[in-house]
Amino acid sequence: MLKILKKLFFNDYIFCSVFVASLLGLISIIPINHELTDPFGQALGDFEVTDLAFTTLRIDKTESDSGAFSSLRPVVPEADTNIVIVNLGYAGNAEMAAIINNLNEFQPAVIGINRLIEKSGDDFADSLLKEALSSTKKLVLISRLTGKSKNELSWTDVKKPDKSIIPQNNNTIVAYNNLLTTDRDFKTTRHFIPQTNFKGQLQSFFPVELVKATYPEKAREFISREKEIEVINYLGNLDKFYSIDVEQALNKEFDPGIIKNKIVILGYLGESLSSEKFWDTDKYYTPMNKKYAGKTFPDMFETVIYANVVSQVLSNEHINVVSPFVDFILNLIVCFLNVVIFSRLFHAAAVWWDTLSIVITLIEIVLLLVITTLIFGLFNIEINLNFSIVFVLVLGSFLELYYGLFKIALQKFSVKYLILQETNKRDELKDIMSGSTRDILIDPFSNQKKKK
Repeated sequence: MLKILKKLFFNDYIFCSVFVASLLGLISIIPINHELTDPFGQALGDFEVTDLAFTTLRIDKTESDSGAFSSLRPVVPEADTNIVIVNLGYAGNAEMAAIINNLNEFQPAVIGINRLIEKSGDDFADSLLKEALSSTKKLVLISRLTGKSKNELSWTDVKKPDKSIIPQNNNTIVAYNNLLTTDRDFKTTRHFIPQTNFKGQLQSFFPVELVKATYPEKAREFISREKEIEVINYLGNLDKFYSIDVEQALNKEFDPGIIKNKIVILGYLGESLSSEKFWDTDKYYTPMNKKYAGKTFPDMFETVIYANVVSQVLSNEHINVVSPFVDFILNLIVCFLNVVIFSRLFHAAAVWWDTLSIVITLIEIVLLLVITTLIFGLFNIEINLNFSIVFVLVLGSFLELYYGLFKIALQKFSVKYLILQETNKRDELKDIMSGSTRDILIDPFSNQKKKK
């Protein structure tokens, strides 16, 4: 038992790892003045390493004849020509009806409308819209789930399109269009819920229903993943899809060839595509934001986010998030290996310790960032090494604190404990021996009497 205790108490690597992790945990729960930390939290708190895979370090994943990736250079992804986005701007029901009729002339595969269909107060305009919707062969409309629950994955109520306007037939599907950042909480939109159970009815996400209406086998393959939450694999902003402005759609000033057999999504993209409005109710922060840290303006309209999800399902380029347990094991391995390396360096480097520790820390943080981004970009696998990055960042300073203060106190405590244990055992043995000797001296023939 003593040998086990000695190994446990004097294993610097284990104790140092626990020491650094405990200090990090302690720092995270200490109450700090939020007025001082909020600007930094807003600037960096929502940043994820994998965001770099969508902007700075996007990788060409085309394969050569040998099966290896032909290039690891940054690449600009090609546009998805299967999807057309039409800006509705501030068009009313009558204008929207005209746009739908113009699009229907060129036989789109499906039309999805990212606007809640409601009465306008003009019966004639409403009747025009109803007729246009009824003439659409495949139509996907939106509903809006409201009353978000505590876990933010379910809702208590719904806003549905007006029944007096929408067609009541099998060609019309109503799907929810909620994003997890709907309430304008200034967080980056990275995830969506493919399906949700609303009051006993299973409903699909608006982009998923668009794919289901045109490529049902791809939709089934996607749904079979059975993920409660999916990561959006962003292709790009509006420049990665065919786009038609509201005036162009009204006046048929577009190439008819881009409409036939395509997924057409109507939605709000500002007053016009040429008007640059930094703040807008339908604009969100995404990983495509060029200012991925300390960003000031949202960068993507809601309708374009849906187009990205449609493109993701069509291409089957989904992102697989490793389980929290695997993340824990990976971080544990990385942190422990760093404790071993830095501990040996601390004892061997002497006067060069400060310089070498800083250099190695910077190099390793860059390596962890690159490795995480490469795994995400090449294999669509998301791992979370954020704890390891923070651990390595503070390890040099905390290591000095461990060896300079904590270990000395630990050694004194452990030595005193072991000595106390040995002393107690010796005292017990003395008591036993003295007791046995006393019994024999008092009655040396006691054992013989008992036998008789």
